[in-house]
Amino acid sequence: MIRQKAFTPSGKLPPVLPVVLYNGEKRWKAAQNVADLVELVPGGLERYRPDLAYLLLDEGAIVSDPAWSDQMRNVAAALFRLEHNRDEQDMLKVLGTLVEWLKAPEQTGLRRSFVVWIRRVLLPNRAPEMELPEFTDLQDLHEVHDMLAERIKKWPEQWEARGEVKGEAKFLKMQIASKYGECPDWAQSKLNAADSEQLEAWGKRIFRAETLEELLSD
Repeated sequence: MIRQKAFTPSGKLPPVLPVVLYNGEKRWKAAQNVADLVELVPGGLERYRPDLAYLLLDEGAIVSDPAWSDQMRNVAAALFRLEHNRDEQDMLKVLGTLVEWLKAPEQTGLRRSFVVWIRRVLLPNRAPEMELPEFTDLQDLHEVHDMLAERIKKWPEQWEARGEVKGEAKFLKMQIASKYGECPDWAQSKLNAADSEQLEAWGKRIFRAETLEELLSD
């Protein structure tokens, strides 16, 4: 910064804001100043103890704090609420709020950043086992909101179907363990990727297959 002459008008270096962004389930309880982690030294040396506080952004605490309400038009708080959404309708409500807040032309870049984040982070974490739509043709946040509003209606049915498939795979794994011994990783991967029809076919074949390789062969 000195080489680049990035000084303030007074000739000093610019201020630094230390930030801790935390999104764990439990609330943050660590010391918020380095000084609190260093043992006091007697004899007048305590004034040399490192003293550096940081700004804590504890997402779980923020989203439940009335001070961070929708009326504040705070994009950071909206992002935190998306990460900690209570259900699909809460997620849609926050997205709708963001669509309204960021509708100005100068916010185009920020809207598209939200689109990328929703595609790469939010949806894979919210519904990791679901087939996700491609956002290639979705250029703006309101299109994502409208698309999700339609898809969310079908989520309960898709979760139920996927739950049935997982149950079939779990039962077949128990049969495999009983006949062939512990299910190895490669076999577990095939079970995880199989649909209901394939699992049913393997379930019928297990009575005549001599080995696990024969059972799960293509």
